[in-house]
Amino acid sequence: MANESTTAAITAQTESTADELHYQSLVIGCVLAICGNLLISVSLNLQKYTHMKNEELEVKIHYTRNPLWWAGVSMMIIGEVGNFSAYGYAPASLVAPLGTTTVIANMFLAAIFLKEKIGPENLFGSALAVVGAILVVGFAPKKEKILDGALLQTHLKNIGFIVYTCVELAALTGLLILLHLYKMTRVVIYLSIVAIIASFSVISAKAVSSMIQLTFAGDSQLKYWSLYIMIFIMFSTAILQVKYLNAAMKKFESTIVVPTNFVFFTISAIIAGIVFYREFWGMTALEIFMFLFGCCLSFVGVYFIVAGRKIPAAIVEATHATPGEPPVSIASKIFPAWLLATMNVGKVQPSGYVSHISDEQDESRRPFVAADGADSDSSQDTLYTTYKPEANGINGNMNYGTDEQ
Repeated sequence: MANESTTAAITAQTESTADELHYQSLVIGCVLAICGNLLISVSLNLQKYTHMKNEELEVKIHYTRNPLWWAGVSMMIIGEVGNFSAYGYAPASLVAPLGTTTVIANMFLAAIFLKEKIGPENLFGSALAVVGAILVVGFAPKKEKILDGALLQTHLKNIGFIVYTCVELAALTGLLILLHLYKMTRVVIYLSIVAIIASFSVISAKAVSSMIQLTFAGDSQLKYWSLYIMIFIMFSTAILQVKYLNAAMKKFESTIVVPTNFVFFTISAIIAGIVFYREFWGMTALEIFMFLFGCCLSFVGVYFIVAGRKIPAAIVEATHATPGEPPVSIASKIFPAWLLATMNVGKVQPSGYVSHISDEQDESRRPFVAADGADSDSSQDTLYTTYKPEANGINGNMNYGTDEQ
């Protein structure tokens, strides 16, 4: 009996120590992800500032020749290293939603450096995003899976991952055709490309981070070919992400690009974590629901953060918007027109000119019912309406005023 109680106590102590170490790993992963995302936010705004200053120059230079742009890229690399390290301590589906830190920090940094305004709806969105991040951290997958080279090669041959890869590559090919062949320059296209590329970056970064961690722990992974494939995928996809993200930052405001990129990247990373690392396996239905609810709150918060932002003049000109028209919503510049189609309500009452006439004027222009001065406070002059239809339609122009003879 004594031996059994001693064994049970040792087992309980071991499990408690393992849980403590596990939660320490989660905390380390969260801190690395938050710090990395803050650096990335500063980096994106610095790159945007470089593009803005370059546009003001009489003789423009390529942004890659500007030292300030390279400083921004360096900060992005350091931030990505932080994110890369976070994948070795925490699940990908936890690290990715913490990118909401980038969105909130970007809002304040853009107000300070790029002179963009912050409204009450933006602050409300920030609060929602913070609550969503808290729920994500609280209900994230608790069992971290560290794959060695042998398990990684098995996962690469999984039929589910092969189908997922084929679908992603087909979607990427279609988006590249729309962008480069049909010249469809919308934020949704640029950032969809970035998100698809980022899904492979997440998978490879987590794999490389885990294998390096195992190597330093004494279990060398250098003998597995999967390590070198993942390193190649990680660096090549990182370069492509920088390319297309910079193309989006050059054409659109950072307050549009950063939040939209966060939403797309988070969805992509969560799906990649579920498909490849099976991070939702073993979670209860409540945990999955609350985790996804936290993600949705973050997305809604992101929407309110970008609400009310005006479209820059350069974007209006690039998208061929008619000068003088009412402001167009940001969503119409992000998503294709068919996705935002609304019912078109026509005018019921025809429009025309209104003028006063006198008794000496043509009787044919006098209305059927004239105003009676004894019963009305209106002028003794009567009103008439002349309808002038457009040449290409039935609706007239709404133009009321005195008739100029």
